[in-house]
Amino acid sequence: MAPTAIDVAAGAAPQPAPPRSAIARLPDGWPLAGLLGLYPLWWALGVGALAFLLFAVPMAWHLARHRPLRVPRGFGLWLLFLVWTLASLSMLAVDPIGTRPGGPAGRALGVGANLAGYFAATIVLLYVVNLPHAQMSQRRLLRLLSVLFVVTVAGGLLGVVVPRFEFVAPLEHLLPEGIRSNDYAEALVHPAASQIQDVLGYDAARPAAPFGYTNFWGNNLSILLVWFVAYAWTTGSGARRLLPMVVPLVAVIPVVHSLNRALWAGLILSAIYAVARLVLRGRFAGLVVAAALAPAAVVAFTLTPLNGVVQERLSHSGSSGLRGFLTEAAVDGAARSPVIGYGGTRKTLGSQNSISVGPTADCPDCGEFNIGSNGQFWLVLFAQGFVGAALFVGFFLSVAVAFWREPGITAAAGVLVALLAVFYSMFYSAFPGALTLTMISIGVMVRDRGPEASASRAALPLGEARRPSVAVGV
Repeated sequence: MAPTAIDVAAGAAPQPAPPRSAIARLPDGWPLAGLLGLYPLWWALGVGALAFLLFAVPMAWHLARHRPLRVPRGFGLWLLFLVWTLASLSMLAVDPIGTRPGGPAGRALGVGANLAGYFAATIVLLYVVNLPHAQMSQRRLLRLLSVLFVVTVAGGLLGVVVPRFEFVAPLEHLLPEGIRSNDYAEALVHPAASQIQDVLGYDAARPAAPFGYTNFWGNNLSILLVWFVAYAWTTGSGARRLLPMVVPLVAVIPVVHSLNRALWAGLILSAIYAVARLVLRGRFAGLVVAAALAPAAVVAFTLTPLNGVVQERLSHSGSSGLRGFLTEAAVDGAARSPVIGYGGTRKTLGSQNSISVGPTADCPDCGEFNIGSNGQFWLVLFAQGFVGAALFVGFFLSVAVAFWREPGITAAAGVLVALLAVFYSMFYSAFPGALTLTMISIGVMVRDRGPEASASRAALPLGEARRPSVAVGV
């Protein structure tokens, strides 16, 4: 019992305060720092893919204890998308034309994983937006994202130098054989430096560490690169700004060896966006620097063996045929259920190469494939219909529009990541990490316009005077 006023006045010794819980004793902002800063450890343990879900749990607990919450503009569209996703589950028992028959029970695992990914990313977004600057400054948050970028580049170089490096993670010993034998699950829990794939007519190593798949690696690298450049640009001046740019230049090596055309296109679009932003903002000094470096970079690239790798990749269509087949399947399915979709993916009957079910040694692209595996947009289009796809894309575009005129490099970076989310959704799955990193990026941008932003400007200069916050309280 706590001492009363009379007890204290009489000289009674007050009882000690109850001990804080173990979670309460952890450093402020620890779920976000643990997810980003310790990600190489989670990858080595085999739980890298699960980390994006697991760390959302303590974040949700934090949000439940700190209300009311602020949300970004356009968040209503995202909430409607989540509602639409839940409503689409009513179609799980339906077997669309051209797909393998099945039932809700057999589709529950994949659908459940997608739902967990959507809701976990939502929690992370709200957590970052509502995380007090006193617990996690913008400088520290950008530093965490930058460190993960360096780790991603290092993982890519490992995939180039030692492409067959791999080891058995502790989690693998705990999984049943049925899960370990699944190729997709194995790639997520089994640490490996690269994927060995026949893309150029022979086996080629494509960097993947520390994200399991080359496409995941490329998507995440592109997002993290934006924040690495933003952090380097806002924490130095003169030569101190240019020195960290050595890391992105080194990243060119694994980027080229990834043979990832969507990544190459995304990086080119990012460069065009950066130049356009500089021109529109009248930042001609930065434009001059970019113009001076561009020719040197082009000449250096042309004279290295990397140029030959790019030319060889562009001459091989690779998975273009399969992507076209899956895109057509997604559009056809959505046309038959345009409002609510089918709740989740389905396996096709055959492929663009064969009507047979099941790949063979002579025809690995024959057989059944998951509709939507060629990009998050196509999965949403098939699973949630045209309405769900419009809500999904609409959220990211609304965020970009809301912040387009905002000054400072944080807004510029956040808008770029939101636009990249739409672009990459045409080619990549957003799970398990890209959607979360995108939501963190949006959160970084929103919290820089929050009521606490002025208190942290001295620690992280981000540009001109701020306009009122674009977030609203709920």
